[in-house]
Amino acid sequence: MSTTTSSPTMNMSKAVTIMMIGVVALAFSAIAVKEANFEPATSAFLRCAIAFIVLLPFGLNEIKKKGKLSKTGILLSILAGIFLGIDMTAWNYAIFYVGAGISSVLLNVQIIILPGLAMIFDKYRPKKIFWILAPILLFGAVMTGGVFDGPVSEGPAQIHGVPTNILGTLLGSLSGLCYGIYLYTSRKAGTVNPGRYVQPLLWVFLAQLIPQAIAMFTITGRGFDITDGVLVNNVLPMNPETVVGDPITMTNWLWIIGLGIVGHAMAWVFIQIGSVNMSPTTAAALLLLSPVTTVIVARWTHNEIPSTLQYLGIVIVLVAVAIQNELHKPILKKLGIGSGGEEKDES
Repeated sequence: MSTTTSSPTMNMSKAVTIMMIGVVALAFSAIAVKEANFEPATSAFLRCAIAFIVLLPFGLNEIKKKGKLSKTGILLSILAGIFLGIDMTAWNYAIFYVGAGISSVLLNVQIIILPGLAMIFDKYRPKKIFWILAPILLFGAVMTGGVFDGPVSEGPAQIHGVPTNILGTLLGSLSGLCYGIYLYTSRKAGTVNPGRYVQPLLWVFLAQLIPQAIAMFTITGRGFDITDGVLVNNVLPMNPETVVGDPITMTNWLWIIGLGIVGHAMAWVFIQIGSVNMSPTTAAALLLLSPVTTVIVARWTHNEIPSTLQYLGIVIVLVAVAIQNELHKPILKKLGIGSGGEEKDES
């Protein structure tokens, strides 16, 4: 895919270091969502609001040094934020229904959405491998969600009349869909006002609050709930539609504040700065480490142990994403395989 990016302003090692800090912070955000234990829509709202407050002085400083965003940049950032707000709300529910690790892997369905939007709006023609990988990735996502494993062995078998693993997979996939739209829209916003990192994110964070507020007061039935959580003794109750979780404590507040500062504000700023100063392929490779890290860490922090089929689904998703981003080519080149006659990007 042809992309428009600003010229790198820092050396590669510094860009990779900054990017990795953001990736690690993002990898632990799903764990923090569970630890905070706030109602999912409320959790997303608080996370974004805290991040906005944290970044506000940095954004004002950026305005003084580099000027304000254009109207087009603001509108694109707001649009991106609305979809990221839907993404984060759906993702938060998926974290509680299918786990922090699995929900993080399901986000990778965005790898199909981004080229799809480019085909529609930018006359982008994907490589032939895309049409092979797209159904494989979707199949891997379904496996990852545990749809083929039957009813869950712990917690409620159904939520709102839908099997928990299927509902969690659907929400995780919806999250990936909206995440892909966010990536496409934010990419467009970045080309309008190059060199401005914080201001677009401020508008994104502010716009995220809109769908989250709508979800709180029209869908969840709990409103802005900062009193009761979701899990009871770290386990989803058998009837989460009517039973609230453990009372919110100061420890939960510390987790949500840390999530807003580290897992949202810092993570997105560092990823934004790092990614625009390296090739898209390198950035994709580093971002791929985030869901892998989450799966590994969630096993030890919340005893999330995927089934054999789920592990297979995770491998299928990650391999498909890696091939789509041509991350396999350096390995094949070192092995002396496929070093010649590379297919040109049909953009």
